[in-house]
Amino acid sequence: MSSPTHAADVLIIGGGAGGMSCAITLASAQKKNWFEDRRIIIVDDGTSDLRKARLYNAPGVEPGLLGEDLLKRLEEQLLQYDCATPIPGTVQRAERLPSGKFISTLESGEEILADTLVLATGYKRWDVEGLDHMPQQHPRGGKADRIHLPHDGCYHIEPDLHVAGLLAGGSSQFAIAAGIGAQVAVEILSAWAGKRTHVHDTP
Repeated sequence: MSSPTHAADVLIIGGGAGGMSCAITLASAQKKNWFEDRRIIIVDDGTSDLRKARLYNAPGVEPGLLGEDLLKRLEEQLLQYDCATPIPGTVQRAERLPSGKFISTLESGEEILADTLVLATGYKRWDVEGLDHMPQQHPRGGKADRIHLPHDGCYHIEPDLHVAGLLAGGSSQFAIAAGIGAQVAVEILSAWAGKRTHVHDTP
């Protein structure tokens, strides 16, 4: 295999509420000693349903804020962390290598090698080829064509493969999708720290 274009400890596919929440929570731990020099990449194709929303019941968000503007705020928040890199694009294929790592290929031909993969592509479509998992009908999607990826109840699909946001089976609410993304991040951070851990903002 040729050298990948990018390398990351965590690759998150999807930059909606779940994916961005996961990325921000992960990156917020960058000053912890056990975080070391880990890198986070989030790839987003710009199709999140949040871009079409106007929010009135999202905690901490002023009523009437456009989802497009909220996503811009989330990206600005993520960019304050040196360990995180957002990449615009579409992941067409992701597969596990014999080494256990994941190699993901974008439509541009770029490749990303990652230790951990988080799938947060939403609950309306499934375009990522190469993984041995197929979505099923969403249990709380409200429509027959909504999808989710089965997991162990804590958003693990298999070792180092996680699902976040609505694709994890959450109801279509910003707070729920973001919360699942944060929980996935805590699971990953706890594995890095070697113990159950949380990253809190304290004075």
